[in-house]
Amino acid sequence: MSRDTIFLHPLLASALPAMLEAIQRQLPAGHALKVISTYRSQAEQFDLYKKGRTFDPGTSTWKKTGATVTNIDGFKKLSNHNYLPCHAFDFGIFKNGKYLPNSPLYKKIKDGATSGGFEWGGDWDSFVDEPHIELQKAKLFKGDRQLDGAFGTKSLEALKKATGTKERNEASWKKLWAL
Repeated sequence: MSRDTIFLHPLLASALPAMLEAIQRQLPAGHALKVISTYRSQAEQFDLYKKGRTFDPGTSTWKKTGATVTNIDGFKKLSNHNYLPCHAFDFGIFKNGKYLPNSPLYKKIKDGATSGGFEWGGDWDSFVDEPHIELQKAKLFKGDRQLDGAFGTKSLEALKKATGTKERNEASWKKLWAL
């Protein structure tokens, strides 16, 4: 799992500094806001999905047995963290350097996210995810649901020319940006 903002979609990456500053101003002294998750492989997503679940061989399904982290498994359905460039990221709030996984302060993220035209996971009904911010679908898709911009045919050809592959994975992304 990466925290590196190099993997963020350019629309998210360009808005991130102002968003961080706006949210940080709302936090009490001694609290800090940091990006804690950007790109995740499908395997990493599945590892998160399994938390709080047990596999039931009788039904061949994962049953909820405790607190869960995500409802998206990364295989049957991709998370917006699973794309390159990444369509989502998670913030973490820290108090005096200690991570706060649950805090009412996560509600402060909403204004910073929505003022920039992004979707905040705290507004979701099915799975509330207050640390989560993602691009709105309308910014990613054309009317015919074909991916726009970095996902088009010309972009894939350019990726292949630069890296030797059309695969959008961590290795090609790092090679593209010479990391």
